[in-house]
Amino acid sequence: MNISQTYACMILSASGWLCCIPLPARASEMEGYTEPYRTIRVATDETGIVEKVYISEGQVVEKGAPLISLNNEIQNALLAVAEQNMNAKGRLESAKAELQLKEERLKILQSLRLEGNARQEELDRAKYEGNVAKANIQTVKEELVARRLEYEKIKTQIKRRTIRAPISGIVNLIHKEQGEFVAPNSPETMTLVQIDKLLAYFTLTPQQASELKIDDKIKIRFCISHFKAEGTVEYVSPVTDAQSGTVLVKVRIDNRNRKFRSGDRCCIHSES
Repeated sequence: MNISQTYACMILSASGWLCCIPLPARASEMEGYTEPYRTIRVATDETGIVEKVYISEGQVVEKGAPLISLNNEIQNALLAVAEQNMNAKGRLESAKAELQLKEERLKILQSLRLEGNARQEELDRAKYEGNVAKANIQTVKEELVARRLEYEKIKTQIKRRTIRAPISGIVNLIHKEQGEFVAPNSPETMTLVQIDKLLAYFTLTPQQASELKIDDKIKIRFCISHFKAEGTVEYVSPVTDAQSGTVLVKVRIDNRNRKFRSGDRCCIHSES
């Protein structure tokens, strides 16, 4: 992609560095800055006291690694009760014994009926009681299934009380320390940043933005270190900001080796 050799380098604000980008002869000044590829405020819908913090600020964590855990005393007690209820088989054995008794009585009455020594009403009554006994067994089995599901539900709740990293990244800020309360109105526990990729943000004129396409490759030079990297256009906004008359463009920079720091000044670099 042929780009002019004229550069604009400015500092945007305390939120990030402006990047230097080439300016066509008649183009207006274009601003940009670099940020982590993703910044995630890790939250939970569980409430309680922080029992343990597994990480420290600045630490690299892999996806799925434990970050903090909440106190589980009440949940563990509920789990013990649910396990006891799940394993209680007394009612089921009683229902099975009752069914066996009803079936044996029905066989006796059927034999007596064939001999003319039992009334049809007695036989019908025995059949009805046998069906009720079978239904009782089914009811107890369904109750045991519900108890097992309740047990699994509490186990899942306990598992969710250990908050894990949703992505691989770096712990930028810890919001809750050991002993602090995580509440519904303050569910954030920490902030993770993903810096194996960086994003450079530019605000271009509509004409400048129209010359860019998704996946265009752009040479980028870091102004202080003079390191060079190849950026990829990831996003060109379809909307022009009505107030500024500019279009937002994002350029992705591969940083898997963490060679570049988020916030370093950079310039789009042309070798032509």
